Amino acid sequence: MKRIIPFVFLWTLHAQAQVGTPLPTSSAKPVSVSYENLIKCFPELKDDSLAFKVDLTKLKEFADEKIVTIRSQLRQRKISYLDADQDAMILTLKTAGPAGKNQKTELTLQKVAADGVLTDMALTKNQRTNPKQEIINNFLLHAKIKSDEYSYHDTKLNGVTATYKRNFKEVTEFNLEGPSRKRSLACASEPQLGIICTCTKK
Repeated sequence: MKRIIPFVFLWTLHAQAQVGTPLPTSSAKPVSVSYENLIKCFPELKDDSLAFKVDLTKLKEFADEKIVTIRSQLRQRKISYLDADQDAMILTLKTAGPAGKNQKTELTLQKVAADGVLTDMALTKNQRTNPKQEIINNFLLHAKIKSDEYSYHDTKLNGVTATYKRNFKEVTEFNLEGPSRKRSLACASEPQLGIICTCTKK
């Protein structure tokens, strides 16, 4: 028995080593700097799904859920397209004044040269100021739209305002300001760097 006990004891230690606690996995991926700036300015928008990579479309949807929008106003729409003659064009609609009957919309039409130089196209007053939808449709007839950018200004509860840009359905820029601009969040999609968010506090 004296010779068996050490053998049994060693075998037990070996078995414990095999079935014991597994080695710890690598540490969790750190949150992004943009997310840190987001919750620094607006801690009420903390959400784990944004921690590793801020998605501006999701951020806007989440901000709309947390901070109710009272009024949303389209400030500008910019459409880049190829017309029926395959000329590169930019159609821009800008609105000014409060929403309603007194709101004014200005249309500009530009031709884009191969070197990127823009040339303003001549427009009638009816085309330029408060154009009807059919006028806009005529410019875009048989067009191949390359981008369709919208810029909005939202008035929210508790003195919070938001501005954002989207291309088709994807949000490419999102800014949020608290009352009296004491806290300001600015997020944008940069071509080389991805989503960059900065926080400013007074």
